[in-house]
Amino acid sequence: MKRLASALLSLVVLAAGCSGTDDAVPEPPASTVASPTTSEAPAPATTAAPTTTAAPATTAAPSTTAAQQDEPDGEAADGEPLDPLSAAIGDWMERTGAPGIVLAITQGGAEPSTFAWGVSDIATGTPMTVDHHVRIGSVTKSVTAAVVLQLVAEGLVELDAPVAQYLGDDWAPGYEHAAAVTVRDLLGHTSGFVEYAFDVSFYQLAAPRLAEQISPEEILEFASQYGPVAELGTEFHYNTTGYLAAGLLIEAVTGNTAAAELRSRVFEPLSLQHTYLTPDEFPPEPTANGYVGGTIGYLMGPLLGLTTDNQITHNDAIFVDIGTVPSDFARSAGWTGGGIEAQIGDVALLIRGLFATDILDEDQVALMTAGHPDPANSYGLGISTDEMLGLPIYTHGGGVPGFRTIAAYAPGFDLGVALTTNLLGLEGDDDVGGLLESLAPILAAMN
Repeated sequence: MKRLASALLSLVVLAAGCSGTDDAVPEPPASTVASPTTSEAPAPATTAAPTTTAAPATTAAPSTTAAQQDEPDGEAADGEPLDPLSAAIGDWMERTGAPGIVLAITQGGAEPSTFAWGVSDIATGTPMTVDHHVRIGSVTKSVTAAVVLQLVAEGLVELDAPVAQYLGDDWAPGYEHAAAVTVRDLLGHTSGFVEYAFDVSFYQLAAPRLAEQISPEEILEFASQYGPVAELGTEFHYNTTGYLAAGLLIEAVTGNTAAAELRSRVFEPLSLQHTYLTPDEFPPEPTANGYVGGTIGYLMGPLLGLTTDNQITHNDAIFVDIGTVPSDFARSAGWTGGGIEAQIGDVALLIRGLFATDILDEDQVALMTAGHPDPANSYGLGISTDEMLGLPIYTHGGGVPGFRTIAAYAPGFDLGVALTTNLLGLEGDDDVGGLLESLAPILAAMN
């Protein structure tokens, strides 16, 4: 356990600085709805204190669900005490107002230790559990990149071939670099496409059709109208647009749906029984309810035409309640760039499985983790990589309306970690990377 904890200590220090680009948010406009706030108010009565942990003086500590439900309260699967971990999570939840959080840790291919705190639904007080499905957003990109690299290894795709070779000349209608963008550019974010997920016009497109799905072709057409926002082939500009094109490429080359290819090539080999790529497939039960605060929550009201009926207050913070908003548009917009929904244990197995099994061979892993042409950028082809004291760490973050995730793998210790909260809009040190960093001393002290 000490060896595992040491790996986590290195991991979480790095995690705070990785995969943040995909969730940068714009500044709020001068005139909009009232801004959500966070406070030091006590936790609501819907969050019960665990029986084994003394509650902090200012708040009730959130409830905890261990991976094996019949184990003694206050212990993980290996018997380690959860009290300090629960206290730290409780402090973070009080500070940020986050309703709930799930965490999974796996090492060496073992069944993950999984934990849950707080509530999945503020209004009903339903506890968050490890069986809830959550939306992991851009962590999906790592899976899509892995499948494309498998196709490269099979000789079906060439990394430096133009995308038009597979999708036709009109794959990005009106985009001036459409003929020159390569498959490598899609995976490495050097295609120059705009990030539609944070574009005001995209919210305006969504507003009248929240109950309708949007196709990847329509999103490519939308993004192409902007022209390049970065230098093709060399300048990193994070965007989901390229990963939608990668999904279409997978379908064009294989003749199957992207969902079928991700399932047969990744989900099934890794025995992920609770993982789905929307909108082609959905979990059998609704996901945990999600909420949006911070700058994004500040903007959503006026941009999507929401009212106070779509808001809820938790710990004196005002959040957009995603459960009151039709989700068809949002759950289709991410697709192969951000559409996976899963139980948290599967997410930890997934991030480890991409690098520690035969999903990818050594050459493919080397391609996936190779740095960007700009040495200051650590993003390779679908993953961020860094090094501390000789220990490589692979991470990817994800944010979609209602959820924020980080997944990480430490190959030196064969350790996978995944964490999701049902709140989007966390900022600065209070984001999920900062949370992992704050948990480092606690995890390192476990023995």
